Amino acid sequence: MKNILIVEKDSWKCYLEIDINLFKKDIVLKAAYQFLDQAYFFFKINKKGNIELQLTLKNKKDDYEEIISNFSDELLAVYLRDKLEKDNKDIREKIVWAAIANSLDSANFVAMDTDNQWWNQEQNQIDFDKDIDEILKEIENDPELKIDEKEIEKILKEIEEETETEIEESSDDNKKE
Repeated sequence: MKNILIVEKDSWKCYLEIDINLFKKDIVLKAAYQFLDQAYFFFKINKKGNIELQLTLKNKKDDYEEIISNFSDELLAVYLRDKLEKDNKDIREKIVWAAIANSLDSANFVAMDTDNQWWNQEQNQIDFDKDIDEILKEIENDPELKIDEKEIEKILKEIEEETETEIEESSDDNKKE
């Protein structure tokens, strides 16, 4: 088997050939970006069309094997995140479009009270939860979608966290006034 990793200990450089059929260019670049604080990256496309990567450590005290191992893990993680994102694109788009459509529906529009009374915040949260439930029911009843429950839970958690942050910032701003 041909070596895919060549390490020159004296020059603190590693050379890695990455098969373009496994990892596309943007995946490799995204993974490398996560390590810019630890190494310099130089890229070249070889005659076979694969990516030749030269990694030079910034700090001579760093362990090149650990950084290469972590880079390899990140390469796989970026690939899987990208694949999951592409697989769930339809679901995310449906959620966003349903949220936009519901917010533009003036009959069901959830108004934010600027007086910031606790009851209105509670009522707004109830209305918001109802809107989310309606969106989820539409998605679940759509036979064309492949539903990934974990991705839906992740998206809902992100929405919930953003909403909580906005409510906290709003209440902090009102306290200052």
